[in-house]
Amino acid sequence: MLSSLIQHSGLSEPEAEDFFSSALNIISPEDVSVLHGDPGSSVIYKSTRYGDLELGLAEPQTEDERKLFGQYLWNAGVLLAEYISGMDREEPSTESATWAVKNEKVLELGAGTGLASIVSVLAGAEQTVISDYPAPELLANIKVNAKRNIPAQLLERVSVESHEWGAVTDEFSNGHAQYFTRILSADCLWSSGQHHSLAKSMLHFLSFNATARVWMVAGFHTGRANVASFFAVAVEAGLEIEEIWERDINGGEREWMTERDSQVEDVTERKKWLVVAILRRKVYSVSSEA
Repeated sequence: MLSSLIQHSGLSEPEAEDFFSSALNIISPEDVSVLHGDPGSSVIYKSTRYGDLELGLAEPQTEDERKLFGQYLWNAGVLLAEYISGMDREEPSTESATWAVKNEKVLELGAGTGLASIVSVLAGAEQTVISDYPAPELLANIKVNAKRNIPAQLLERVSVESHEWGAVTDEFSNGHAQYFTRILSADCLWSSGQHHSLAKSMLHFLSFNATARVWMVAGFHTGRANVASFFAVAVEAGLEIEEIWERDINGGEREWMTERDSQVEDVTERKKWLVVAILRRKVYSVSSEA
């Protein structure tokens, strides 16, 4: 179970504004947590390959920043880290190679704690950029997490950048257009109003290299229709889905479906599942007249 990989540390009393987020986890005794920790506390990701990684959780200063939910560690981030670390399976498999980042240029969008990026550095990525919304507390916390968990000799391979999805005319965006061979996204689909902007950033930064990919994991806690709408937007924008499936917190897998159980899913059951997707640039065929 994904939650068994997370140990809570230094918990603080939740503020009133955090009760909405806590409600995502407290519906019934059989319910599962989709997020971990409290703002200002820390959690420990117990990686089989890299040991314990302690992740501080930011304390947002404004209501708008709180609504970004970057102050928690989400199950999607844990699962993405597991895939990248290659320890998701008990035995080595070709699937491990699918998620390899060695010698790749990696960008994480909406990084939150930065876990997937930190694991990417440890797994041998040539360069890793950890990005999130330009909120000072959030970015400062990511920098602390990176410095705490990445060996000093590897820190030159990682940087932290502010990036608002869809805003691709700033210095960082201009200097890294079509640059990254791996783009990571963990639980970035909660706001349908941001789907076009997210897809725009992915296409802007994704390399034209034929092997370049976007790796995505997202939970269904905001609804299956909300998640499915992103993939429609992404395809329309110029990405295509190479692989997509659903995985639960215990490792079970099933086919991806845009609708399930006649569009009405039990909320508790829905929260056990995540969608995993690998995207690439759309390949357009060139036809010639005889």
